Amino acid sequence: MALKVEKVAVLGAGVMGAQIATHLSNAGIPSYLFDMNQELAEQGLEGMNKLKPSPVYNPKTLELITPCNYDDHLDKIAEVDWVIEVIAERLDWKQGLFEKIVPKMNATAILTSNTSGLALSDMASSLPENMKKRFFITHFFNPPRYMKLVELVGGPETDMEAMQDIARFLEDDLGKGVVWAKDTANFIANRIGVYGMMLTLKLAREKRLSVADVDALTGTLIGHMKSATFRTADVVGLDTLVHVSENAYDKGEDDEERDIFLVPDYLQSMLDKKWLGQKTGSGFYKKVDKNILSLNLDTLEYEPSVKKKYDAIRVSKNETYLPGKLRSLVSIDDVAGKFLWELNAGILIYSANRLPEISDDLVNIDNGMKWGFGWEFGPFEVWDALGVAETVQRMKRDSRKIPAWVETMISKGFTSFYGFDGKVKTYYDPSSESMQAVPTHPLAVDFNIIKKTGGLIKKDWSASLIDLGDNVAAVTMHSVLQPTFNPIDGSVISMLDQAVDWVTEHKYKGLVVASEATHFSAGANLAMMLSAIDDKDWDALDAMSKAMQDTLQKLRFAPFPVVVAPHGMALGGGYETIGACDRVVAAAELYTGLVEVGVGLIPGGGGNLRMIMKAQDRLAKGRAGAFQVAQKAFEAIGFAKVSMSAKHAVSIGYLTRDDIIIVNGDHRVSRAKSEVLSMSEGYQPPQYRTDLFLPGMGGRLAVKSTVKGFLKSGKISEHDAHIAEKLAFVLTGGDKGGIMKPVDEQYLLDLEREAFVSLGGEPKTRARIEYMLKRGRPLRN
Repeated sequence: MALKVEKVAVLGAGVMGAQIATHLSNAGIPSYLFDMNQELAEQGLEGMNKLKPSPVYNPKTLELITPCNYDDHLDKIAEVDWVIEVIAERLDWKQGLFEKIVPKMNATAILTSNTSGLALSDMASSLPENMKKRFFITHFFNPPRYMKLVELVGGPETDMEAMQDIARFLEDDLGKGVVWAKDTANFIANRIGVYGMMLTLKLAREKRLSVADVDALTGTLIGHMKSATFRTADVVGLDTLVHVSENAYDKGEDDEERDIFLVPDYLQSMLDKKWLGQKTGSGFYKKVDKNILSLNLDTLEYEPSVKKKYDAIRVSKNETYLPGKLRSLVSIDDVAGKFLWELNAGILIYSANRLPEISDDLVNIDNGMKWGFGWEFGPFEVWDALGVAETVQRMKRDSRKIPAWVETMISKGFTSFYGFDGKVKTYYDPSSESMQAVPTHPLAVDFNIIKKTGGLIKKDWSASLIDLGDNVAAVTMHSVLQPTFNPIDGSVISMLDQAVDWVTEHKYKGLVVASEATHFSAGANLAMMLSAIDDKDWDALDAMSKAMQDTLQKLRFAPFPVVVAPHGMALGGGYETIGACDRVVAAAELYTGLVEVGVGLIPGGGGNLRMIMKAQDRLAKGRAGAFQVAQKAFEAIGFAKVSMSAKHAVSIGYLTRDDIIIVNGDHRVSRAKSEVLSMSEGYQPPQYRTDLFLPGMGGRLAVKSTVKGFLKSGKISEHDAHIAEKLAFVLTGGDKGGIMKPVDEQYLLDLEREAFVSLGGEPKTRARIEYMLKRGRPLRN
């Protein structure tokens, strides 16, 4: 019988242990947070409200965590289903703690360690025989709320069923990506990730590249985290980087690249000077006044960061998608191109040589790097993108030794590490020398597989209509020009419009709206708006607004349920799309809000109407709550509030308490489909609202007084005040508003559109839009 985890004991209330307990509380799981004394346990919990980025979805859930100490509360261990140890990396300390708590554990409870480097065999050596079966490693990556990866490491005596129970809990309840690793130095992600970082440090010195240049080349440009290499090292801590690297060296007697893990002289000098990165204020970067300086690796002096221009970067900008960028970057014969080729070639060969040492398959390695280090592609996906045959030939010309199993794969006619067999995604398995199905969770939905297996109904530039099965359709968004941020454009609007007609005509049960991008949608297409503004084509701007309003109203009143499944960023037009749907199945990591004031506008696709209706339904119906309704909507829109989680979105008013929050974002589409099916029986579309009571002139005067105070104190600009007054006019009901005379939906949409177009004609709004497009952040003018 599968173990059900209902309560957990976390041993160690340091930053990592407290964050794991906090993430358990995010998922609604109570825990006991233990430390050596009560003060330390309580301090660890209290620190969770101060930590940045916040580990908390909603501070109220921290009540699920009970601070405990080993002297007074050890008997509570018997109540839990899972004990996770998260103390310092000292084998004797861990074994001493196990000796204390194991006798208190119940007969079915599981014990795991969060170690990042100690061997399972060493830790388990002192455990009773019956406990060894229920002991293994669960290595969370920091910060555990945001980093998806948990590495599971078992041993020859570990009960595989116990590991599967925890794996299911980690995936389904905590939203984690589980990677199955082996009991080797640094497991999977840190082994390859730190190899890549140490190789980068070596190549940077050899190629005479500056710290700033290397970070420009090894960040988002190649699909890695924005913090790239040196910035990441500063955030992690140079002492931590060195500790992990030394661990790989000490335990890597058989590692063909062992010497890469030796600490370079300049890094050792930094450690000697206590330049440990962000936590000491000095590392590879240092902030002096308002200036960010970077370290000269030769002189160990800080200098202004100046990024050079390289042909490789220039040419890569012509490519929209990562595979094309990578191919162009390594093909250019300048120092940047050579650096990136040598870095990638090294990582690819090193990763291939780790099979079967650290993992039995390449899928776990790829997932480990994507989920633990934030890479867009894992090493073998990168190799496929670069072209396996071509790169192997180039590697041979460079006198690099190709792993034997890769040579075998090519000799047997396999041209890539991943494939598709007509039904499922496959990967090359060296042990069987054949392609095998990539393991997938039953609740995970792969839109590409659906399209390849006959599920594509219609496709346009930025959106597709697909068949999810069971008579449920889905509109999926996939911007061609901005595939990461997925702006709402005419193609998306057109597909939503067509979807309503298609689902109605074919008598399907309902529609799911989702996104195939990193983010659901970061807003409307600002470039199109700017073009209309520059042409002074106010009719076109009005038409854009009206098309979105009309289509989202059509979606709202469709004769079938529409369930939206947002994740990541859902801003501006992205939220307006969410707000038009019957129900939301949101990923817990949802950053949503109406942020149009940041570009000098107010929502123009129905966002004001959605917020008014949600506020009225939530606060008070009828005349009595008219001012509170307008005030609540103004606070969200006027201050461009963005939720820091889906739970936070509920408290702001963007989501309702009927909406569903899924901790594992990969499962949201399956759950949305289930909601469509459950709602479809006897479904009735919502009634057109004619009962929207807004405060009218009285409410506007109150808002105007507040805005005037902000302006006088310098908190907002003149243009901010002008936008606020336009927004207040809409939210208080314009000329028809008043607590005795309700308005209807179309009146508010027309009012919103008029204000939207009017603000588009303001020069300062144009400047804000242009600044956002160029810089990616708001201009306060």
